[in-house]
Amino acid sequence: MNSKISMQLPYGAVYFRKSNPPREDWERDYAQASRDGYNIFRHWFMWGTIETAPGIYDWEEYDRQLELGEKYGIQAIIAEMTTSVPEWVFTRYPEALCENARGEKSKSEMSVSCAVGGFYEGLCLDTPIGRELTGSFLEALAKRYKGHPALLGYDVWNECNYSHEYCYCEDTKSMFRIWLHEKYKTLDALKAAWHRYSLVSWEDVQPPPVLALYTECNDWLLFRKENAYRHMKWKADILRNIDPDCLMTAHGTAQSLENMALGGSDEWLAGENVEVYGLTFVQSRKGNEAYKQWSALDLTRSGARGKRFWHAESQGGPLWYQPQVTGRPREDGRITEPEDIRQWNLTSLAGGARGILCPRWRPLLDGPLFGAFGAYGMDGAPTPRSEMTAVLAKWANASEQQELMAASPVQGEIGILILPETQRGTFLLSRFGSEDSYAAAVTGAYRGFFDLGYQPDFVHIDDLERYQKVYLPIPVMLDKLTAEKIAAWILKGGILFS
Repeated sequence: MNSKISMQLPYGAVYFRKSNPPREDWERDYAQASRDGYNIFRHWFMWGTIETAPGIYDWEEYDRQLELGEKYGIQAIIAEMTTSVPEWVFTRYPEALCENARGEKSKSEMSVSCAVGGFYEGLCLDTPIGRELTGSFLEALAKRYKGHPALLGYDVWNECNYSHEYCYCEDTKSMFRIWLHEKYKTLDALKAAWHRYSLVSWEDVQPPPVLALYTECNDWLLFRKENAYRHMKWKADILRNIDPDCLMTAHGTAQSLENMALGGSDEWLAGENVEVYGLTFVQSRKGNEAYKQWSALDLTRSGARGKRFWHAESQGGPLWYQPQVTGRPREDGRITEPEDIRQWNLTSLAGGARGILCPRWRPLLDGPLFGAFGAYGMDGAPTPRSEMTAVLAKWANASEQQELMAASPVQGEIGILILPETQRGTFLLSRFGSEDSYAAAVTGAYRGFFDLGYQPDFVHIDDLERYQKVYLPIPVMLDKLTAEKIAAWILKGGILFS
């Protein structure tokens, strides 16, 4: 357990993301949440809604959230939303904007999750001005709330992943060349590896225009992921340098099997940069079959590597957003009943999560996701669903459950080895018309062990020594170092299935 967390089990929700809920309801909502045993709220501190002009910050509504939290005993996690960029940046600093492969700069879009402009990618943090503007906001944020009695910590990088479209700006290309130089040392070595024999200088080196099963594409995908997590650490370090006593958290989407190659979902890299890691898992989107939630929890627990992790976004209400539910039976997680919440929450706790937050305390009142996910009513009134969350919150924080909440799952009887290079290889092969088989193969193995009553753990290659029996799905495209580690482990008595 993390010593910075005072409560036995953090239980709560995402509350304020401008401009929901309405201001006139805030105090009533906090009082209701406190009565129901909630002890934590996460709020979206959106850069684009706070720095309303260069160097001019409007903190008033955010200050009020922490004031109410102090009054009602609800601690705050500040979600730094630097993916929400001030409107004035788009016109004043176009050189800081992310750029796609066609040379088009990103535009200010509305967020599906809070009907506010300035989304989605944030500024390119490879650009000097992008780092300067983003870093200045993070410094101002940390300085303002450092030491506040209601502040528990920060959440960096909401749902750790990125768009495959960005960034292809000149500064990112320069960073790619530096990365390649560190890997290959000489231009001649790069030319031989990439089979681009007429490169004359490093400036001739460009990101691949089309993704397929070539070395240059593998390098580009790996660089993009490593670069993104370098940016994540940079943001966390800014906050830590000013406020070293605060908790640093983040949460992903438990999609390392499906989205690591293209979108950078990597539970292990994300977990390295924070003290508490977590996951978004919503049955309405994923499906309500038991193995799906269990595998998401096991994947996140593996990435956390013994650190505390929590279910950072756990469904508390229905989802009506049609593109995400079309073709699915209405009872498959779409219509959330109190018994669903009980089962989902207890499954998360059994899987090792030591914190549960709903993605909404009450539903949004505008935007495509209006009416979704919240346990409370559209007007903030209690519902049978919220009454169930109150039962669970109070039960989990009762003294009788102290020993239970301090426990952790045992290690699984068998591990499933997750290899990023295999996923990149099968993904790149799929771009040429085949089927990307990696997620299906790993999930199929997990389901097989799960249905037979075994506990399968997902295993990173660096954690291989902890296991005696390991299953390796799709044994292709292994790096030489990976193959050597596996061979050495087998010679010491490890048993490999494939």
